[in-house]
Amino acid sequence: MEKSSAVNIHFAHANGFPAGSYRKLFGALNDDFHVSAIEKYGHNNRFPISKNWGNQTQELIESIESTQDKPVYAIGHSFGGVVSYMAACIRPELFKGLIMLDPPMITGVTRVFFRGAKATPLIDKITPAGKTVNRCRQWNKDEDLVAYFQSRALFKNIDSDCIRDYVSSATEEQDQHRHLHFKPEVEASIFRNIPHDIYRYYGKLTCPALLVTGKHTQVCTERRIRPFIKANNLIHNVFDGGHMFPLESPVETAQLINQTIEGWRNAIPATKLL
Repeated sequence: MEKSSAVNIHFAHANGFPAGSYRKLFGALNDDFHVSAIEKYGHNNRFPISKNWGNQTQELIESIESTQDKPVYAIGHSFGGVVSYMAACIRPELFKGLIMLDPPMITGVTRVFFRGAKATPLIDKITPAGKTVNRCRQWNKDEDLVAYFQSRALFKNIDSDCIRDYVSSATEEQDQHRHLHFKPEVEASIFRNIPHDIYRYYGKLTCPALLVTGKHTQVCTERRIRPFIKANNLIHNVFDGGHMFPLESPVETAQLINQTIEGWRNAIPATKLL
């Protein structure tokens, strides 16, 4: 068992959802878990969006190096799960464990298709990029934005507290309006540069790792993750929810995270947790 009672967590958010959107999940983590996170990936001029999310992976690594005095347990949702995985492969000494929540891994022959599509407008049709650039960016300051987002398909199953936290994290009041400040151009660019070279990291993951996918996900599908699981010798857990399950069931997701990390700390084989 670890001697220190404090546990350092580094969390990486899903594309378009600032870290503050996950406050309810963070609040349900064990009291001795100390969470750090980059609030919005892709908005630091030092790390512009690059192909295969290379700069975003470096942004995560630098964040850990500059804020932590010991290795972390990394947790990432969607986009955040992918960059956390790549960072753990590049700089294994910074990580004690990795939990990936429904990451969009492009594997097998699908990667060849995505590699070609990324050079054409087709990428905006096979990822959410096309819808992202056309989204609403401004609302009257008195509009009920929780109700507005609850009416959108992506948010329909998300916990209302998480939607409220998303609104406070992703928008700001200015000139009698509320403005979206997670730039749609950045969000779209992140989608357009989804890695098609995940295979380059196979065999480089050294810390214990858990992959959790939503039972009803359309993103992290069985066909895509099968080679990823095999290549990384991963434990795989299925959560009852969709791609957004960490925000649909934040307390239950936190309980799974608590159980997994406590198991690692006490050297309990991960298979006994599932």
